[in-house]
Amino acid sequence: MTLSLAATALGLAAALAYLFRCWAFPYGRCWWCRSDGRNAAGYCNACHGTGRRVRLGRRLYDAARREYRDGTK
Repeated sequence: MTLSLAATALGLAAALAYLFRCWAFPYGRCWWCRSDGRNAAGYCNACHGTGRRVRLGRRLYDAARREYRDGTK
C-alpha cells in the first residue's frame, strides 16, 4: 500500500514539474536539427530554422484553452 502511494506521489510530482516546465518554458530544442536550425538538406523544416519547437504538453494546453474559449462563445 505505501509503495503504491509513493509511486503515485512520485508520478504526480513528475507531472506537476512537467506542467510547470511547459508553462514557464514553452519551447524546447528541436529534435531534428538539435537546435542548430539546419540539417543535411539545409534549413530544418521541423522548426523552420529556429532550432526551437513548442513542447507537446504546451500544444495540448493551448488546444484545451482554445477549445474552452471557442466553446463558450
